[in-house]
Amino acid sequence: MGRRRLQLPRVNKQSLKFVSGHMLAGAIASLCLPPFGLLPLIAALSWPAICLGRAARVGEAMRIGWAAGFGWFLFSSWWIAASMVTGKTGHWPLFPLAVLFVPFLLSLFWCAAAVISWRLANRVEARLIWFIVLLGLMEWARGYVATGFPWNAPGYAFSAHLSLLQAASVMGLYALNLLAVTVAMIPAFWYFGWRRSAILVAVLVPVLAGAGIWRLASHAEIASGDGAAKSVRMVQPAVPQAEKWDRDRRTAHLERLQRLSMGQKPVPQLVIWPETAFAGLLAAERDLFRRTVAGALPADGLLITGVPRRHSRTKLLNSAIMVGPDGEIDAEYDKQKLVPFGEFFPFRSLFPFATAIVGPMDFTHGTTDRLFSIPHYGVVRPLICYEVIFPGVAGGLGTRPDWLVNITNDAWFGGTPGPYQHLEQARMRAVEEGIPMVRVANTGVSAAFDPYGRTLARIEMGVAGFADLTLPDPAPVTFYARWRETALVIGLILLAVLAIRLDGRLGFGH
Repeated sequence: MGRRRLQLPRVNKQSLKFVSGHMLAGAIASLCLPPFGLLPLIAALSWPAICLGRAARVGEAMRIGWAAGFGWFLFSSWWIAASMVTGKTGHWPLFPLAVLFVPFLLSLFWCAAAVISWRLANRVEARLIWFIVLLGLMEWARGYVATGFPWNAPGYAFSAHLSLLQAASVMGLYALNLLAVTVAMIPAFWYFGWRRSAILVAVLVPVLAGAGIWRLASHAEIASGDGAAKSVRMVQPAVPQAEKWDRDRRTAHLERLQRLSMGQKPVPQLVIWPETAFAGLLAAERDLFRRTVAGALPADGLLITGVPRRHSRTKLLNSAIMVGPDGEIDAEYDKQKLVPFGEFFPFRSLFPFATAIVGPMDFTHGTTDRLFSIPHYGVVRPLICYEVIFPGVAGGLGTRPDWLVNITNDAWFGGTPGPYQHLEQARMRAVEEGIPMVRVANTGVSAAFDPYGRTLARIEMGVAGFADLTLPDPAPVTFYARWRETALVIGLILLAVLAIRLDGRLGFGH
């Protein structure tokens, strides 16, 4: 009948291939992150960047940025959905939503970077540089917007080797993000004919590694201060999440904590248990808590552990406390950065299923930074769970801590990449600040790091055990600890000036 053939199916197929290709590029690039650490694969992000530079419409730029980001976060963060099905939650129907929802939200930051860079630039060359600037800026913003979630930032690609990680002492995570994205653009620079610039950036990686090797060699031996007086025992009970709140198994769990704490003599004066090691409300079960602690410490011992506490009938706190053998609290800290959709549900009234996920009551944010002062051990900064993923953990405290302690429970995520990513983020905080880090997990990976990120002790995933270590002294104040995001600001300004000059048709790298 001469009707014109519809072209919509063909366009959809082309669009699907277009979007899928950029998703795949993002997914491949994410293999540079822990636990894989395949740094060269970050160069896969050059493909979306090249296409963005040649995009004819803003809608095309938007799809490129979103698809690359979605692939990056889907492939590197899918394990977050494991919390929906770990233990006796019964949240299987929400698993697909959790798999897709978090990557979708996080990819919007990359989408914004692509759209803005496309809008700002007239020339392909300038558009590429603006994309580096905007992606670095958006990754910084991701650490702050809606309480922040800077997990799996590109800068963690430098965790691939301890020598590369030393750059964090100068640049910090957010400037490393900018550097990582620049390194990812090496094939794009070459494609556009900027050969000298591509070689210059490529050479920067071994130069950083060489500088890191020199830094590590220069600090091969770290003074341990008071020696045996600074000995610490990490205890990892490895209680499966399905059993953690099971009252019938509780006695066995508490006895395991006691047995591991006293398992080998001499027992260090300081013992550390993980987040919510005591699975009960402290005020309601104080006597049981006291008996448990009394059986786990020497007469002069101290314990740092995590407990849930009620502040009032309507306020629940996730706390770290320090107690003696009598179980009396000597110091306390309430978690300030809570996990969205885990410890509290944003806009709870709009979601009728919120109670099924996080319970009838949200945890309440702590309001005060607290440092624990321990004779012979110095000043310690407690961090609970994912508080350790935020750079600047020792900033704004007045007194510089002598060491950091991170108590956590990664049992929610089983044997997925999540616990290993969490571990590497804790290690980067130690290097950024130049301060030793002791990380104790219910299960996951418990480990301690010196101020340069070298491993002092480690308990593997799923192993119930303990490990003793001697705390080293902190390193001298690092550049990052003193100047924070100065390197990021300088990098952003220099690249923005370059992008502006490129749009004025000045040469680059020829």
